[in-house]
Amino acid sequence: MAADRNSPDIRITTEAGIIRVVYRGKVEFDVTTKMLRDVARIASKEDTRLLLIDIRDADYRSYHLESIKHAEQGRSLGIDATFRIAFLGAENEVMLGYVENVAVNRGYRSKVFTDESKALVWLGSDAI
Repeated sequence: MAADRNSPDIRITTEAGIIRVVYRGKVEFDVTTKMLRDVARIASKEDTRLLLIDIRDADYRSYHLESIKHAEQGRSLGIDATFRIAFLGAENEVMLGYVENVAVNRGYRSKVFTDESKALVWLGSDAI
């Protein structure tokens, strides 16, 4: 039986000191909560606070309130202000700016990108 294309599919890897999350399918609150806990665990183990969240193939169009909840709960999940978080989204995605605003307004060093190379440069820089 083929997997449902709308079901969340998350892959977490670490390379060159950057934790990379690739999130595909419909973004769901409980699944995202688990992902954030997993990222915090990996960050502690790998001693890195650089995070790239690739949401180019994720459906987060209806994730307004949940975005706020996750930004507010981030610290209790292990994602604190010491993280530098780059969101990599699809061009022309209206929610991308919203995601950045929610994170920044809650004290996270966060920025959105549509170009992966620019996201990686920003993650490796000292600039905010």
